[in-house]
Amino acid sequence: MASTIPARSANRLLIADTDPETLWFASRTAEKLGFAVACASNEAQLREEVARFAPTVILIDPVAFSTQEVDALRWLGERRQHAALIVSGSAETGLLSPPEISMAYGLEVSASLNKPLGTSALEAALGPRLIRTRRVTEIELRRAIDRGQLCTHYQPKVQLDRDGWRVCAIEALLRWDHPEYGLIYPDEFIELAEEHGLIAALTDYVLQSGIEQIGDWNRLGWKLGLSVNLSAKLFTDVDFADRMSDFLFSHGVAPEQLTLEITESAALVDPSGTLEILARLRSRGIGLALDDFGIGYSSLTQLYKLPFSEVKIDKTIGMEIPQTPAARMIVRAIVDLGHHLGLTVCCEGVENRVALEVLQQCGCDHAQGYLIARPMAAEDLAHWIRARANSHRVPALAAS
Repeated sequence: MASTIPARSANRLLIADTDPETLWFASRTAEKLGFAVACASNEAQLREEVARFAPTVILIDPVAFSTQEVDALRWLGERRQHAALIVSGSAETGLLSPPEISMAYGLEVSASLNKPLGTSALEAALGPRLIRTRRVTEIELRRAIDRGQLCTHYQPKVQLDRDGWRVCAIEALLRWDHPEYGLIYPDEFIELAEEHGLIAALTDYVLQSGIEQIGDWNRLGWKLGLSVNLSAKLFTDVDFADRMSDFLFSHGVAPEQLTLEITESAALVDPSGTLEILARLRSRGIGLALDDFGIGYSSLTQLYKLPFSEVKIDKTIGMEIPQTPAARMIVRAIVDLGHHLGLTVCCEGVENRVALEVLQQCGCDHAQGYLIARPMAAEDLAHWIRARANSHRVPALAAS
């Protein structure tokens, strides 16, 4: 099957599978992410497309695709194939782990997926392999702020209670609706904003739009919490807590409804100055979450030195829960530690029911991820909430 986009694209995905539905689904998902796609449903097509298409990523079911005469992985290894591999297969096939495949065949295996493939899992595997070639400039970002091109999307967060998982809060996530590129995500422009002194304007926008939205929903009887990421660059304003309290009051939002998420790296920029600002925020009832917990070197120190009310387990750990015993042990340890320190614990990166069941078993307070819902615009979130009735219950996630 020929590629759907010219092979000169920097992102070229070859899908090798014998199942037509898998080929169609994976192609559609990858194209939406920006990949050029070619497909191979037999050995001859695999050989042809590897030579012609020169893929940068190969998604392959090695068990279904190989025959007694041909081992597809060995063939790729013998060719010294430099494309990153994503291997897929059913649990019953006894698929080797990525490290085992790398050692056996000398191939770079970036992910292993169970069949049937799901959108969130496939996007999570393909996303890190996507080479972003577009560049946005300071002038464009300033224009975006001035011309109202920024928007906020919201991702639901659920809370565990005796009846299962209930929608309790939302995280506000900044998006840039670029007139040429469409939606641009923060990882492409946050560093640019920090470098040119625009991060305060972006954070103010997210805080303002999020708090105004929560105020509107309060008047509808939807008492939801709001989480917003706070940049390290903002830990220089000692009056921030007072201004935040005034803004919350003016929109009818209780301080307890707002949680500011701070990464470990942000907390370490100026420990003494950070402590003063965080203490002021906590004294006014605003929640503080240590974000991306589990991937830094000094996170344990920050948990007892700074006045956090919540710890958020990094999504890279959450995504590993279903297939990695070590990840499950780490999550249990963090939950126990957090509870002993009087903190609530949220796990991000929840992609399937296995992960959610593990979190339920170890008493994790909150969960967030694509299994529950993807980030969405406010109006879409309102429909999503209404579909789950007044209790905000998520029927598909009820306790087992």
